[in-house]
Amino acid sequence: MRTAMQRAVLAGALWASLVCAGGASADPGRHKHGKPPVEGVLNVNRASEAELRLLPGIGRGRAATIVARRQSRPFASLEEVARIKGMRRLVARLRSHLAIDGPTTLRPAASAQAGPTGSGPPARAP
Repeated sequence: MRTAMQRAVLAGALWASLVCAGGASADPGRHKHGKPPVEGVLNVNRASEAELRLLPGIGRGRAATIVARRQSRPFASLEEVARIKGMRRLVARLRSHLAIDGPTTLRPAASAQAGPTGSGPPARAP
């Protein structure tokens, strides 16, 4: 039988391993996905599945659902997109990046495109 001290140490070790492995986030504002921030708008009536997947929160399943739904009839409003099961909060969060007509101008945000300073490959040490 374990003592209270052994249980506390074991619980602490388990918690630490989860944090290190990413199972629990030390920063609750951090997103689980590795998608860069985006700027511009995406036309949900014309976007391909790949373009839809650029948006945070839209993976293969949601992108395929949007494409399948619009094949029968194009979306008349973003509220129609929001009525798809599981999309209401996502549409509310991404509303500034979504459109039902016009061109798609979605791209990674300028801060995400900035690479290392300087031009060309890094210098080699002699």
